Amino acid sequence: MILRPCLLKFAFSLVVLTLLITNQSLSQPIKTPPFKNIIVHPKPKNIIGEEYKDQNGKKIKFIKFEKQLTIINFWATWCAPCREEMPSIDKLVNILGKEKISVIAINTEKINLKKTNEFFNDLKIKNFKTFFDPDYDLANKIGLRGLPTTLIINSKGLEVARVMGSIDFSDQKFISWISSL
Repeated sequence: MILRPCLLKFAFSLVVLTLLITNQSLSQPIKTPPFKNIIVHPKPKNIIGEEYKDQNGKKIKFIKFEKQLTIINFWATWCAPCREEMPSIDKLVNILGKEKISVIAINTEKINLKKTNEFFNDLKIKNFKTFFDPDYDLANKIGLRGLPTTLIINSKGLEVARVMGSIDFSDQKFISWISSL
């Protein structure tokens, strides 16, 4: 049976309308996040070229991201939720492997290596080191609103999602979700 052009247009319109109604957009590659405080950006944000500081105060720029995913966690030693979530970030690296994910932890306090190292040692953090943003330059550029905040960066250097507040990064729901990005 040969379909008439008007019937084909109707069928196509019906498919498009169904996709719009059920919110199954072909351009939305990221599935619904497992926690309410994870914001998925409709249009990823570029972070290449932004600066932060190493432990000696030397400026570093985000140039490229070699891993599949990078999480950039903003934290401070005085932040109780930061202290609570930091071990789960370390576990996430163990679970996914350093070849699949990397972590850039950025302390928003003045550079104090003794205090920062004590914080990491107390929590037994082994899979990443910390960097700094003592003048809030990067925090202001990216619109940081509180601590902890974690940016989820794809391999192209684009922020695809942001975690506002604390979560358990080693939770199986989160691991399944981030593995699908």
